[in-house]
Amino acid sequence: MKLTRVDIRFFRSFNFDFERSARDSCKPESWEEEDPWYPFVRIPLEPDITAVVGANESGKSQLLAAIKAGLTGNNIHREDFCRYSSEYSVQADQIRLPEFGVTFKLDESEQIAGVSPLADAREFTLYRPGSGDAFVVVDGTRMKLSTSQINKLAATLPDTFSLQTGVAIPDSVSIAELIGKKRTRLHDRRQRVGILDKLFGLNDPTEAEVAELIAPSLATVQDEATEEAERRRRAEFELARMLLIDAARIDPRAFTELNEALASGREGQVEAVVGAMNTAIRDNLNVQRWWTQDREFDLILEAREHELAFTIRDRTGSTYSFGERSQGLRYFLSYFVQLAAHRLTQTSPDILLLDEPDAFLSSVGQQDLLRVLQEYAEPEDGKPGSQVVYVTHSPFLIDKNSPQRIRVLDKGAEDEGTRVVNDAANNRYEPLRSSLGTHVAETAFIGGQNLFVEGLADQVLIAGLSSHLSERSGTGVGVLNLNEVTIVAAGGADGIPYLVYLARGRDTIKPPCVALLDGDESGRDAEKVLKRGEARKKRVLREEYIVRLDQWATASGLEFDPGVNVLEIEDLIPLELAHRAALSHLTRFVGIADIDRTAFPLSSIETAVSEGKSVWDALDSAYRESFPGEHIEKVGLARELLLLLDTAPTVPGADALRHRFEKLLSHLSSVLDRAAVEENQSRSDDKVKRAVKNFLRNHKKGISKREATRLLRELTDAFASSDWIDEATRQIGEIRRVYELNDSSSPAVHDFSEFRKAIQALGEKERLEYQDDASKDPAAQILEAAHEDEDG
Repeated sequence: MKLTRVDIRFFRSFNFDFERSARDSCKPESWEEEDPWYPFVRIPLEPDITAVVGANESGKSQLLAAIKAGLTGNNIHREDFCRYSSEYSVQADQIRLPEFGVTFKLDESEQIAGVSPLADAREFTLYRPGSGDAFVVVDGTRMKLSTSQINKLAATLPDTFSLQTGVAIPDSVSIAELIGKKRTRLHDRRQRVGILDKLFGLNDPTEAEVAELIAPSLATVQDEATEEAERRRRAEFELARMLLIDAARIDPRAFTELNEALASGREGQVEAVVGAMNTAIRDNLNVQRWWTQDREFDLILEAREHELAFTIRDRTGSTYSFGERSQGLRYFLSYFVQLAAHRLTQTSPDILLLDEPDAFLSSVGQQDLLRVLQEYAEPEDGKPGSQVVYVTHSPFLIDKNSPQRIRVLDKGAEDEGTRVVNDAANNRYEPLRSSLGTHVAETAFIGGQNLFVEGLADQVLIAGLSSHLSERSGTGVGVLNLNEVTIVAAGGADGIPYLVYLARGRDTIKPPCVALLDGDESGRDAEKVLKRGEARKKRVLREEYIVRLDQWATASGLEFDPGVNVLEIEDLIPLELAHRAALSHLTRFVGIADIDRTAFPLSSIETAVSEGKSVWDALDSAYRESFPGEHIEKVGLARELLLLLDTAPTVPGADALRHRFEKLLSHLSSVLDRAAVEENQSRSDDKVKRAVKNFLRNHKKGISKREATRLLRELTDAFASSDWIDEATRQIGEIRRVYELNDSSSPAVHDFSEFRKAIQALGEKERLEYQDDASKDPAAQILEAAHEDEDG
């Protein structure tokens, strides 16, 4: 059973649907009140994940409350009635309550037992009309249910589960409290330290002096701030308990054993128990899989007096408390633990509700959370998934592969209240710009994996078709993962080499990059520069990561329209589909009644293509000739194509377009994956640092010349793929000469401390060279040389 729609009327900022009531084509359904007609605001939900966005005060969080009220019938209060509604009244017989409806779709095997009106229903809506009796609507027919039937129906509906998004994992937790003992202020480490500091300050303390110092520290403070701090502490403690007992599945008896071992001073047993607890956390949570910012980090417990402290060990092997790290990991762990613990007790799919979980997470952390939510909605083990509805302000918590999941809420003028922007996905995220305060789609900044394309139209078509194909297949296999791949429009083929250089040439960490070029002259020229043109000495991008459309099309085995020679991305568009999209574009500027239907025949485009023109040139010239004074841009054509695929997916030519882009996107995805794998495997800076780190760990007092020679050989190989191989080779040769490694008369390297410093410096060589290169004025050297030549 899946919740497919929520209907809301007169609830807080939701008044009623002004747009539906204003449309002549919209009429009340047979079961609705007609005089006056106040249509419900309807918010459709996806069967897996729905992302709700909107400006502040647009009603996003109120939607979550409405879902709960519609499902349970609880918390429907008079004070929540929309204050600016014309139906808000205090007169007798006119006092109303907010009204809700929830629509469900059942699987073929599901049936509502004990509710005869729903025995054969595959879809129904349960309405809770404020102070009136609940009823259901099936196939447009209103049915009254008895109280018993309503209760039976309510028992079958999915539960909701809400994450506490404002509570993080604490730095430490009391062991005594974990085993059920009553907590006192002495269980707080800071309190104990404060008391001991006071006691140590007494030279010759009397019993009275000790009592006077300690008593205030033990007394319970009764004020609002302290009570609020205690409520927060209890929430954090419950989260820690959930992590240890529910998620990590640690037997509570282990804490009793640990407590007794600590009290008895049995350090070996303490280490054994805590070590086993850390193993349980690692095995049962597997957080490293989801936290991509450091896949080598560990969540480590440490026993400290009467507490268990939570610490983080990162990729460097260093250990930090939560207070020494960013808040992002604490809150990510909080969300992850709550979900993991809930899954263990979950008996059936439910509806997860989240209100702005992005507040404490970085952009990367938000993407990690998005993957966790995806697994919650569609478990990898094949079990039934739950629905997820979340509210966000962040573009990084939106799955760009699935624009159909987005619901944009907007606050109408005056008494209109909250409304749904129904065309958010079709307009390719345009309404999100004002809602989120940023450009979400088709806005590139160099990221983890980068696909460089020549123009905006390439960017729009690739991103849009990838989302479209991902939605149709439901798997995302063979298309681009737009949450990981940034599509960068260079503004022309000649701009691609420099943008790729900016992405890869100025740091030791080089993100995977692939360039998609047209097969025309400018594309071939850009290819030469990327592959190290005649005037360039440095290769910008390896040949296998340059995709030229004409070469790809020839090797693809695809069939294209007669006469079409694929050179640019528009050549992949079937002519009849391009023709139809161009007509749609024209209607945005010219009334349909004013368009001469015979002026722009498909045959005019086909003829121009047969004479050797590209698809775009043929379309553009025919369009201008048929409609004087009008013109079409490539981006405009791309947007109309995507809108056409959304509204009429079976239109002639759509299948051919999808098939061609499936092939292209699958190829680009494969090339990007290969580039990513190679970068991870061959990153010279990582190899150098690893070799230096091993040397420093294994050789603290000295090294033989044989081992030193082997080390330098390893470093030479590690620098082989670096742009600084020549300078690195020179310095390695200098080390070999200074420390006489070829002299076999003495076996050990002399002046070992200086040798260590020289090797350490090599470990930082590449990073420093990139920094120095970025701060140099290379043109000065050229100009100085030119002046010297003139003077000479």
